[in-house]
Amino acid sequence: MTTAAREVLIDCEIALEMLEEVEDLRRWRVLWAGSVALLRAVGHVLKKVDGADPRIGLAVDQRYRIWRSKRQENAIFWDFIEEERNNVLKEYQFGVSLDEEIPLLVQSDTVDGETEGGVLQLGENLYRPLLTGHGEGEDARDVYREALNWWQRELTTIEELSKRG
Repeated sequence: MTTAAREVLIDCEIALEMLEEVEDLRRWRVLWAGSVALLRAVGHVLKKVDGADPRIGLAVDQRYRIWRSKRQENAIFWDFIEEERNNVLKEYQFGVSLDEEIPLLVQSDTVDGETEGGVLQLGENLYRPLLTGHGEGEDARDVYREALNWWQRELTTIEELSKRG
C-alpha cells in the first residue's frame, strides 16, 4: 500500500484549503512554499518509505520510467510539481504571481457589434496565475488541485501494479 504517500497527500489537501482561505500575501507565499514542498514530498515518501515494500518499489520504478518516457503526458509532474518545488526551495523564486492586485482584461460585445473592455483589478487573493510552465495563466490553486488528482491516480495505479507483481 501507499499509506505514507497518501498521508502526505492528505496534508496537501489541507494546504490547498489554507491557500484558498488566506488573503494576506505574505502568509499566502509561505503557504505556497510549504504546499509545493509537500506536493513533491509525495513522490519522495512513495519511493523511500512505501517503496521499502519490494512490490511497491518495483511498481514505483515502473511508473517513474513511464513518467520519464512520456513527459508530455505527465507534464504536471515535470513542469509543475518538480519545477515549482525546485524554483521555490532551491532559489526562492516563485512561478506564481505574487502581486497585491492582478489585472484582468474584461471584454464584451456591445449591441452595435463593437467590442469594448477595460481592466479590472482583482485583489483579496481571488486569482494567483502561474507565470510559466504547466498551467501558465491558470490559477495556481487549480493547477495544484490537478496535481493532487494526478498523484491520486498514480498512487492507485501503483497499488494495482503491486498486487499483480
